[in-house]
Amino acid sequence: MSFSKKLVGVFTHPRSTFEAITEKNLTSGFTVVLLVVIVGVLASAQYVSRIDVSSLPLMSQFPGVDASTIRSGLGVAFGLITGIRTVTGWLIPALIIYAMARLSTGGGGFKRLLAQTGFASAPLLIQQVLRLIDAYATRGVLGGGLLQTGFLTAGLPLRILNQTLNTLNLFSLVTMGLTVVATSVTFKSSKKKMALIVVASYVVFIVLRALIFV
Repeated sequence: MSFSKKLVGVFTHPRSTFEAITEKNLTSGFTVVLLVVIVGVLASAQYVSRIDVSSLPLMSQFPGVDASTIRSGLGVAFGLITGIRTVTGWLIPALIIYAMARLSTGGGGFKRLLAQTGFASAPLLIQQVLRLIDAYATRGVLGGGLLQTGFLTAGLPLRILNQTLNTLNLFSLVTMGLTVVATSVTFKSSKKKMALIVVASYVVFIVLRALIFV
């Protein structure tokens, strides 16, 4: 099964597609994640290019600095944030899922799980493509959470709520659903058990994000 057929197959025939994905496809799985990063960075950079930085509070902290310099700095910062969130959003839940599922079933391979969860990230690629289109078609704005530094000093419950809202959306929920199918294939276990493990892993992941401000 080719890369493109796997990419489409996770939507049309998820179980048979994930059964065809082995640890040998780890590079291909990471390629999907990398595509999500690249498109996401381009979308964030385009959104930043539409911002009137002169209206931002941080301009008062850098008197005399050219607006284009501030904009470039924001573009790099938000690009890094997008990349870090995407890669950690793939790798960390996979680590947690593997640990929980391994204890529960005693089987499964980590490289295969990474390859499968990489392909399970395909809905996030669609999300970033839509963001990129929106960034060019409208005068879209960046998510408020990225510009509201108050969340960095907020209490843990509020940070957890913020991370929950940032992490869970239609595309990530579809990714979670595909991950359930993938893990049930990898660990040869029921979807119900794997669904509990996947949900638990994302709860842990969201709390970790809230603790480390990523």
